[in-house]
Amino acid sequence: MGRPFRFDRSWRFEVGREALWLVLARTDEFPRWWTWLRRFEAGDGLVVGSVARCVVRPPLPYVLRFDVAVERVVPAALVETTVSGDIEGPARLELSGDGDRAEARLVWEVEVRDPLLRTAA
Repeated sequence: MGRPFRFDRSWRFEVGREALWLVLARTDEFPRWWTWLRRFEAGDGLVVGSVARCVVRPPLPYVLRFDVAVERVVPAALVETTVSGDIEGPARLELSGDGDRAEARLVWEVEVRDPLLRTAA
């Protein structure tokens, strides 16, 4: 299938982990937060078994369509998912920190399935 694309980035927030979790759990708000998310059906949110359907327009001249299936959730700590569609692979969100500071780490390791899209990516 080709070389995996790995994304591993962390962000720090001046709020506690529980407060950050409450914001991230508002999955219906994702399209408002991220303009590149052209279509988003949140499913049942951040619960095991939920599947979000996504259409993303990156800064390249094509559209990515994929689903994100929630496999494991530890509230205010971890969300593990499987991505399938135009891109495939595991993704996870890790929350850490204590007191009034939190860190969110997002890790994706996905492969582009379509040969034409692989060339463009």
